[in-house]
Amino acid sequence: MRIGMFHARSREYTVTLAMLTAILVLSILFFPERAFQSSLGGLTIWWTIVFPSMLPFLMLSEMMSGFGAVRGLGTMLEPLMRFMFRLPGHGGWAIAIGAVTGMPAGAEAAGKLRRENLVSREEGERLLALSHVASPFFILTVIGAGFLHNVATGVVIAIVHYVSAIGTVLLLRFFWRGTDSATLAPTPLLANRKAKDARKPIIVRALSDMHHARLEDGRSFGKLLGDSVSGAIQSLMMIGGTMIVFSVMLGVMDTVGIARLLSEAVAMAVPNMPSPVESIKSGLSGLLEVHVGTYLLGQPRLPASVTAALIGAALAWSGLAVHLQVQTAIRHTDLRYRYFLLSRIVHAGLSFVLTLLLWRPLTGWFHGSLPSFLSDPASRSPHNGLTSWSVWTVVPHRLIELAVLLAIAIGLSLIVSVFLRLGKAK
Repeated sequence: MRIGMFHARSREYTVTLAMLTAILVLSILFFPERAFQSSLGGLTIWWTIVFPSMLPFLMLSEMMSGFGAVRGLGTMLEPLMRFMFRLPGHGGWAIAIGAVTGMPAGAEAAGKLRRENLVSREEGERLLALSHVASPFFILTVIGAGFLHNVATGVVIAIVHYVSAIGTVLLLRFFWRGTDSATLAPTPLLANRKAKDARKPIIVRALSDMHHARLEDGRSFGKLLGDSVSGAIQSLMMIGGTMIVFSVMLGVMDTVGIARLLSEAVAMAVPNMPSPVESIKSGLSGLLEVHVGTYLLGQPRLPASVTAALIGAALAWSGLAVHLQVQTAIRHTDLRYRYFLLSRIVHAGLSFVLTLLLWRPLTGWFHGSLPSFLSDPASRSPHNGLTSWSVWTVVPHRLIELAVLLAIAIGLSLIVSVFLRLGKAK
């Protein structure tokens, strides 16, 4: 079966969902106690990490879109985004949200931009790949300080994760070139823009675009606030449900002994492999669910470089649970899942290789370094006392990080704009 055939409207997709549902129901019937414990574990991770870390930013994304701020930021970021990634400036918001909040917030933002016709299909697919990254909070605080008890390792994983994400998009830029891409239908704002507007200062154009976008939206503050809350809660409920389902599947697979059977086969092929059962269990977890998977990948007694490379690959792959969440985020668009799947495979492979290659120089550089924000209570493992309150306490810091990231991007975009104008003047 070709990947392109597997989509939300295909017969194969329906059969697959029916099979997964039947397996889940039978698992709950035959192993009710393990299913309950596993679902409780998935619910705990969702409530203590995912819900508080994503809710404010999903609400902020909807409100900024309604107020026209996303359109204004897109105008400001247009020179930088076109110069670096051949993407419209509106994509800068999706990248910033994805980088600060983590997956699948970038997919939510990219899908929204495509639904509002602010990016073409090809641009939306490249933006989906670029904005789909893990948050620095999760990598540094939860994985580095919590799971691995080593902040320097978390820093290395984070650097390689973001560098390989950019490298993935740059590599796939040639693959996307010439693909079937839907053209943008002009919005009233774009249709009414006159040629002389292009000669205005970029800040003036950004303010004008923001004002027109707010008028086009037309929702009052109360209506916009209600929509942002309901939309964010609905997205988070979908994410939580997916996490719980895959947690139950992982628990039942462990109870049935699938990991043990696979470990015996691997042990025959690789006799010197340490802890084959734990390694196989961790690998299956990483394939299915990223939060549980990264926690288990840090447990087997493997060399530190290999452990970091496996965790980096699991973060880049992001788990089938997140893949389903991304498919839900883009369900009302024409963005194609097969390109997202290809980007995850390339990102995982690139992250694994780069971690092994850069392990020695990066660990030597960051050895003994401890960022100050890791001294807060959230630096504890979610399996050893991380509470939703401790995550809520770092939300203001993450809002500041988002503002700083956007400010740096706008500053770079203004510099690129000046150089482009100087080049045209010559």
